[in-house]
Amino acid sequence: MNTALTSLIRSELLHAEGVRRLPPARRFARLLTSETAAESLLFLEAGFVKILRRGDGSKELILSIIGPGEIFAEHGLLHRVHRPFTAEILQNGVIYEIPRDVFMAFCRQHPQVWPMLWELAIHRQLEAEQKTAMVCLQDVEFRLLYYLAKLAPQFGAPNSDQEEYSLPLSQTELASLVGATRETMSAALNLLSRQGLVRLGRRLVTVRSLEAVRKASRSLSTRAADDVNYGGWQ
Repeated sequence: MNTALTSLIRSELLHAEGVRRLPPARRFARLLTSETAAESLLFLEAGFVKILRRGDGSKELILSIIGPGEIFAEHGLLHRVHRPFTAEILQNGVIYEIPRDVFMAFCRQHPQVWPMLWELAIHRQLEAEQKTAMVCLQDVEFRLLYYLAKLAPQFGAPNSDQEEYSLPLSQTELASLVGATRETMSAALNLLSRQGLVRLGRRLVTVRSLEAVRKASRSLSTRAADDVNYGGWQ
């Protein structure tokens, strides 16, 4: 998230007339669904939110995880558009709802917000393209290591002198995040646990060493590239 945009929203927008703080909600509570008309944007002051798409049955794919200081559901800037996703509470926090007309007035008063929003849109598009590429081109172990390394710092500072990071994600949520089945994710996590890279708990994965996870991810990436190069000579 653009820190300048976050600072401007906090100082100039959150106390504007029409903006309201949502009541506290527990984990898994739905903020928005794909059937909800896009009439407002949301700002996450504290906590975490997961953005996901649901398919047939129990299938779901987590598109992204929103952290403190980020706006989301920016589809609310468009008229007569339904949001193509569901937003759910991942970790309790503080969320503000900003009506479209209030946000548009804010942008008119602060024209510098528009390029910041454009930057945000491009960043999220690149993230979506990266996710698609990994699901198609990388195996589950690499995708898991990639997201563990990416999310660990996002969820906060190390929680011990050993620089361990706690991620409040269940195995099912990790499977939805990387695009794998629950069974495949369980096998991948158990492998990383045996290697000493993670420690597993109830709805919790602890990264024991961020640098070790990054190193393992780089190793898999290099090995995959070598396999491709070798295969080209067959």
